[in-house]
Amino acid sequence: MDSRRIRILLVEDDPDDVWVMRGLLGDRWDGPFELAQVEALSAGIRRCQEEPFDIVLLDLSLPDSQGLETFLAMHAQAEGVPIVVLTGCDDESAAMRAVQAGAEDYLVKGQVDDNVLVRSIRYAIERSRRHHAEEALRATSEEFRLAGEIQRRLFPAEPPAVEGFDIAGALYPAKATAGDYFDFIPMIDDCLGIVVGDVSSHGMGPALLMSETRACLRTLAQTHFDVGDILTRTNRVLAADTGDFHFVTLAMARLDPRERTLVYASAGQRGYLLEASGNLEILDSTSLPLGVSEQTVVPTAPPRSLGQGDVVTFFTDGVIEAESPGKVRFGSERALDVIRAAKDEPARRITQRLYEEICGFARHQPQGDDITVVVVKAE
Repeated sequence: MDSRRIRILLVEDDPDDVWVMRGLLGDRWDGPFELAQVEALSAGIRRCQEEPFDIVLLDLSLPDSQGLETFLAMHAQAEGVPIVVLTGCDDESAAMRAVQAGAEDYLVKGQVDDNVLVRSIRYAIERSRRHHAEEALRATSEEFRLAGEIQRRLFPAEPPAVEGFDIAGALYPAKATAGDYFDFIPMIDDCLGIVVGDVSSHGMGPALLMSETRACLRTLAQTHFDVGDILTRTNRVLAADTGDFHFVTLAMARLDPRERTLVYASAGQRGYLLEASGNLEILDSTSLPLGVSEQTVVPTAPPRSLGQGDVVTFFTDGVIEAESPGKVRFGSERALDVIRAAKDEPARRITQRLYEEICGFARHQPQGDDITVVVVKAE
């Protein structure tokens, strides 16, 4: 038990029993407590509705109520407050039924000493706290499960079929909801928008911000073709909504399958072009992350021509920052080595291989961050 004051409501009409209870608590209770007492059920219900109590000691035989009905009425009105019922030797059956209906314990008058009373009160309060904590955890877990299920529907179920290219993306969340994001967006000029992003922090807030980012990008892609312009406009929305709470690192590329070119704009999210010749080009950030400043302008980088065998990849910090048991980071170089070794395999298999290597490197420890990988192979 903590050291804060424990507030006890005694609902008892017999002055002798009230005197005994006060005396037992005064002799034995080792922390600060406050005992309030009323003589009728109606008065007890009213006090519980007006003031917070940690526990109710409830006599089942009161001037305005008798037996099990006394408990049922108090239990319904004093929601969440643990109740220990008091009864005489001749009516233990009603007390047992009260326990079956939700009372934490029952005490028989005349058979209670200070140790029994204090132990019963302490256990009742702790059991009630644990029960409420478990209920809250179950409710929260269910909310996160449903939120994660809804969020997963926002990610592409299958990669797009684009002539001359093999494309794949995968997101492996660290928790029920993810702050990472990837998408394949049809654009107005018959090109394909490829997006990879990472919202700062974890949990429900970042997941909601990710959903807002997705909505902005998909809406703007229907009226704008310049990826830098799309990210600049998205930034204005996010910066106004997020304040100083979160930011988004995000890259958006426009793949033109007819010209076999790729242009990109990046707000703090790096990408990589692995050429068939073995040369590596870093597709570096072109601006600050989204949501940091409403004045941020995200430039579009020059177009890159993609030849047969070239591989473009974007992956989030969850890849780079994955750690071994010895706290060694997986790093971008190790990730690129895995992709080089698997470059002749299908794009989907490359994403799987990278994730498998990360899990092996981390010795299957709990994942600390979302992991997202997108691979575009020119065929």
